[in-house]
Amino acid sequence: MRIASFNIEKNGKSSPDIKQGQVSTFIDNCCSNQFWDVDLVFICEMHSAQLENYVLALSSMYPTYKTIGFHGGHSNGYIVMAKESQNIVVDSQGHLFALNRDLIAVEATGCSGYTGYVILAHFKSGQNNITKSQLQSCTGMGGNWVVTGDINYDYSKFGQLGIAGSAHECWNGQATQAKGGILDWVLASTSVTVTPLDITGLAGTFDMSGPDHRPIVFDVTA
Repeated sequence: MRIASFNIEKNGKSSPDIKQGQVSTFIDNCCSNQFWDVDLVFICEMHSAQLENYVLALSSMYPTYKTIGFHGGHSNGYIVMAKESQNIVVDSQGHLFALNRDLIAVEATGCSGYTGYVILAHFKSGQNNITKSQLQSCTGMGGNWVVTGDINYDYSKFGQLGIAGSAHECWNGQATQAKGGILDWVLASTSVTVTPLDITGLAGTFDMSGPDHRPIVFDVTA
């Protein structure tokens, strides 16, 4: 199963062209089937005022995907795009602990070699105890699971989480956030194999000058 995630930092019509261009390139690479051919796309930090417009536009542009919007606070909306041809069920589990953002649970069955759960969220910024608690609470399940999105907890500090699983970064050690550090990565249960898709050749395109994050793309099997 191929999964992609991008924090687009409140992109909208009033955003600079470079930001709009990076977001459009990401979505088209994911969903046009000419490039990355992604099964599940997660877009976070969506401005709430733009959420319905995005859902309508993306549904029209990419009809082979089911496009779902989830409201949060002022700029905490999500969009999830799932291939209609795959057995993928997307549902909100309510708000994250101490935060007005949803925790999204995706159940995949026989999806490109993966059966299990994918947990998607924009976790609490600050790399504090709330962030840690949020990550620990959604990785306590058994079976096959993957957690991704804007983790907001540096990849180098994975050992401090005390999670029985594995951590995977997708940019060959390069930062994924403009201030430095790897905040966009993947946690997975020990039964899941995670293989990042190498998009480092697009470092110049996704240079964090528009959205201040880089997207990640990876495959999971189990």
